[in-house]
Amino acid sequence: MIQKKTIKMTVLGVLFALVLGACGSSGKAVKNYTANTSLAGLTLDNSQAPTLLYVRSDAPGLDTYNTFIIDPIILDPRDESIKKLKKDDLTRIQTYFTESLTKELENSGYKITDNPSNETMRMSFILSGIKAPNASANVTSVLLPIALKVGGVTIEGVFKESKSDRIDAVVISRSQGSRVANSSPWSTWSDVESAMDKWAKGIAKAVDMAHGK
Repeated sequence: MIQKKTIKMTVLGVLFALVLGACGSSGKAVKNYTANTSLAGLTLDNSQAPTLLYVRSDAPGLDTYNTFIIDPIILDPRDESIKKLKKDDLTRIQTYFTESLTKELENSGYKITDNPSNETMRMSFILSGIKAPNASANVTSVLLPIALKVGGVTIEGVFKESKSDRIDAVVISRSQGSRVANSSPWSTWSDVESAMDKWAKGIAKAVDMAHGK
């Protein structure tokens, strides 16, 4: 009984660290969203709303893993917002997210690899609902920057046991910037990048917590 609780808490640590680190972004309800990933065998934890968290009850704890595979960042082909953005911008965002994840995990002493093993977790991320407002008319005050429009992104994170490719957890969250006291309302991508940084820091923190760091 104690072992089962420990396993569940270490998986949930991913979500907890993400939520705790979300100071710069506003969590929004994920509406009318169908997961790209199969949720078979996973259970929805309703207590974590508005974030959607699906977990396999017998998943191993994060303390099992010290190396990680980061799959290429996927752009949801079903999403209309993706089709409206420039290819160069989308490529830059994909690269930014990968580099942010890599940096945070490596700074915490973990290795990024391409080789599956019992100690390696595979992580996949799917982006949709990307909004990056036009910067030219997005500042109404120099003393108190207020963004007329804010950026946002929906991220579906999939966490797998790498050797079997078994899905152990899926986290889906919608992050949106703040209009008031926005530190960089003139940047079209700052809110999207902030959300990605929070995910990267949160994942590294969750693994640290599981390893007792």
